[in-house]
Amino acid sequence: MSSSSGLLAEELQCSVCLDVFTDPVSTPCGHNFCKNCLNHCICPLCKETFNKRPDLKINTALRQVVQHFQE
Repeated sequence: MSSSSGLLAEELQCSVCLDVFTDPVSTPCGHNFCKNCLNHCICPLCKETFNKRPDLKINTALRQVVQHFQE
């Protein structure tokens, strides 16, 4: 069971801060990050640039999974 827990932790990890997501948001290109980690107008994963900071979508489903994982 610990290996599946480890895999879940990897899926819930922000690729910028390397911690479990805090206030996860999704970029227009479909990647997820902590809201505070996404400070620039570029996706850290695919390097897609945005003319201005994109309208980030709060990922409530991912936030609920993270909260359940942390319990």
